[in-house]
Amino acid sequence: MRVANYYRVSTKLQEKKFSLAAQKEELNKYLSQQGWKLIGEFKDVESGGKLKKDGLNALLDIVEEGGVDVVLVIDQDRLSRLDTVAWEYLKSTLRDNNVKIAEPGTIIDLANEDDEFISDIKNLIARREKKAVVRRMMRGKRQRLREGKGWGIPPFEYKYNKQTSKYEAKEDWKWVIPFIDDLYLQKQLGMKSISDKLNEISKTPTGKQWNEHLIHTRLTSKAFHGIQEKEFTDGEQIKAYVYEPLRTEETYNKIQEEKEKRSGQFSVSGRKNSDNIHMLKRTHITCGHCERTISISQHGTKERPNYYAKHGRKKSIKSQCDLSINTVRFDNNIIKALKDVLTSEELAKKYIRIEYDKNEVNILKSEIKQQEKTITDLKASLDRLLDIYLSGDLKKDKYLEKEKVFHSKIEVQEETLIKLKRKLTAIDSSSFTYESLYQYMAIAKNIESELTGLERAQLVGTLFPRGIVYDNKIILITEVFNGIPIEVAIPIDGDPYTWHHTKKNTHVFL
Repeated sequence: MRVANYYRVSTKLQEKKFSLAAQKEELNKYLSQQGWKLIGEFKDVESGGKLKKDGLNALLDIVEEGGVDVVLVIDQDRLSRLDTVAWEYLKSTLRDNNVKIAEPGTIIDLANEDDEFISDIKNLIARREKKAVVRRMMRGKRQRLREGKGWGIPPFEYKYNKQTSKYEAKEDWKWVIPFIDDLYLQKQLGMKSISDKLNEISKTPTGKQWNEHLIHTRLTSKAFHGIQEKEFTDGEQIKAYVYEPLRTEETYNKIQEEKEKRSGQFSVSGRKNSDNIHMLKRTHITCGHCERTISISQHGTKERPNYYAKHGRKKSIKSQCDLSINTVRFDNNIIKALKDVLTSEELAKKYIRIEYDKNEVNILKSEIKQQEKTITDLKASLDRLLDIYLSGDLKKDKYLEKEKVFHSKIEVQEETLIKLKRKLTAIDSSSFTYESLYQYMAIAKNIESELTGLERAQLVGTLFPRGIVYDNKIILITEVFNGIPIEVAIPIDGDPYTWHHTKKNTHVFL
């Protein structure tokens, strides 16, 4: 009998404790007793639940070449803890090549229905055992995290301290995260530019080149301000402070805000010339007609850029809106509006509602009541959802998914309610006056001074984090006045490039 020995352990730890060498010694002893001929030895240090393993693949190659009669294993679960599809594939490969599975004292011929049935039972038991092992392991990991002890492979800037069960930053690499944060937040570099800067200084601790993925990971991981956070299959979330902080949580939040501003319509990734940034690049703009996101897109050359407020590339199936406006139609109007607001109350009234009559106050109160009713209805729906789950008509994962959606909606509605109440309070107390408005808008005094494009975008983005654009006007929304949303309505001029309309049915940027 031509025999191929197959040895497997799941982890490096098992390789030391339950040694591949021990399996090899026992199988070779049995093989010798049977008088069989050893053709080859194959091994893996991987999960039995995976079909694609180097050792197993090499073994199947020799099987398909007809070079073996028996695959000898210490126990069938060394060969397989596979799911049904993968197990059927493995069995058919062995059966089609007349190869048997052998354990010390047992030979299984897969061409025999009874033997195959026994083999299937063994695989099923092995799979159940594997799941039980995983469950026990995950329970242990959960408990470790609850106790504030870390587990898993850390970022390469850290090393594990067995005494404290915490991750300590490597002294030689503590500089990396503050360096990345400074380039991203202060220097306003993109991820590609940051990786280039790092590669000029040093490779990674593993000797590889820095790249955008590594920078992105370091900007978004909570590990660098100390947190290990895990969400388990039942929806439970556990977090613990197990890493030595290399940045503050405040800095992490600033990075996420900055990242959100740069994503898609806000991207300034890698741009070295900060003058080529439109003043609304840091403002989240939506379409007043279809509510889709509007981006500020750059066209032309770097030296002479043209900007358009338009929808992104992804077109909505539900909406045929294709708003696209050349920003020259409102750029100067934005500057003029800011100057006028800071000049006098009369000029400010052209853009901002400063005075409210009794009827408008009543409308605001009505909006508050409606908002409160919406929140009450959402909370009632959440209670009904819990009743459905407790009655057994809804699976836990679906319940947790829907519960998360409801909480998110309630949070948004409650935030809106808070702002409406603040506005009503300000109006009732007569604190919403031109003088107070001037005080909060004063940061835009230097909008026409020698600012770079980036500095102007940062200023406008801080003053107006949100905006809505229509065919004939753009509304910029500020909340600098005690968190009260104040709308500044700015007109959009007519199309100065009507001569572009030369071909019928040809899309033209307005």
